[in-house]
Amino acid sequence: MKSWETNNVHELFELLAGDWYGPNPEEKLDLLRHDKTERAKFLCQDAGLKKDMVVLELGSGIGFASRHIASAVKQLACCDISESFLSYARKECADVPNISFHKLGESPELSFPAATFDAVIADAVFIHLNLFDIYWYFAEFAKVMKSDGTVWINIMNDAIIVREKVVENAELYRKDRESLKTLLCWNSIAAVVEIAGYSGFSLIAKQPDGVNLNLRFRKQG
Repeated sequence: MKSWETNNVHELFELLAGDWYGPNPEEKLDLLRHDKTERAKFLCQDAGLKKDMVVLELGSGIGFASRHIASAVKQLACCDISESFLSYARKECADVPNISFHKLGESPELSFPAATFDAVIADAVFIHLNLFDIYWYFAEFAKVMKSDGTVWINIMNDAIIVREKVVENAELYRKDRESLKTLLCWNSIAAVVEIAGYSGFSLIAKQPDGVNLNLRFRKQG
């Protein structure tokens, strides 16, 4: 699998933003911070986050969105598989008192006490996951979440297949099958809802979001 670790700032922002901000995304920090803050505002509203909540952000990246999310909740735990992202995020959020950072392994495993979190959010994470990863992440969510806690994720909307994106990702997969977890992965909503149900989660909201589909689940008591 492609490494998410680098000491090079240019490479770090390429990993984060891809080609969305041109060939040198590290030169557009103000725009990136603005866009991530606006996205965080949307996430807080769509995920129903509140001031008294303890929240887990899965795939927190470099912390641009995390700053705003932390301001909207009681406590925020940011998790990522990339120590490079986390290192940058710790500096970015050094003045934020109610935030913590945690390194994840490649396998879906969350090392938190049972019934810790009121909500989980994972933006642009499950768009890369296959159904087996999704199965194990929901199993982990069930362990660390409170009864009636909610999970907000997005998946690639299988009702909107963009040929260019499929071909691009198929070519990358053919060149390097170990890169699978970094590629886009289309899943059906029916399959994801079924698998989430194995761990006691039911779908409470769905909303198309461009080529993605935003999904919100509740853990049943």
